[in-house]
Amino acid sequence: MVRNSKETDGDDLPPETGQDAGPARATRGPRRAPARAAVVDEPVDDALLARLDRADELAAAGSAAEAAEAYSAVIAVSPDLVRAVTGLGAALAAQRKFDAAEKELRRAQRLAPDSFEVHLQLGTALYKRGVYAAAVTALRRAVELDGSSVAAYLILGEALNQMAESDAAIEALEEAVRLQPENTRAYYAMGIAYDRKGNPERAAEMYRLSRETSNR
Repeated sequence: MVRNSKETDGDDLPPETGQDAGPARATRGPRRAPARAAVVDEPVDDALLARLDRADELAAAGSAAEAAEAYSAVIAVSPDLVRAVTGLGAALAAQRKFDAAEKELRRAQRLAPDSFEVHLQLGTALYKRGVYAAAVTALRRAVELDGSSVAAYLILGEALNQMAESDAAIEALEEAVRLQPENTRAYYAMGIAYDRKGNPERAAEMYRLSRETSNR
């Protein structure tokens, strides 16, 4: 029998996701953003960069409404700054303003179609909204762009679980555990997937690992 799911709406994701760490960094002058999160250079002046940093700090502190205001203020000055548009979308999703969040994140996707961070935030927002098939599409693209993201594999696995695609869910969740061997949430989600596959012994093992890792 499938246990009550510990899967969440995405609000307690690992710290690489945007509402914990902020979107991809813009750069001062010629300094480049990390390749993983941004595929375009976004040179900005120091004053604007400081405002972006402040918006990220607000997002990391869980002040989603204030972060959204801060990102919006930056966008008013530089409308196509991907980092700000992505941050605004993530902040809106954190407030469960999903229509507005998806609008901003789709715009970020058009501006930077090969950005890992954009696809991760879009997939996360769609997962929170319960639009699981669309979330899977975005998250599959995210892991194609960066195969070292625990958060992307974790949310992908949970979205696939919600669609009852147990084998694919287990595959994604195993990647999350490979990258982070003590990921309690990934083990629990695998337990759900194995329960749905009719493999109670393997499910019990995953639930046990979830309990053990949560106590460490």
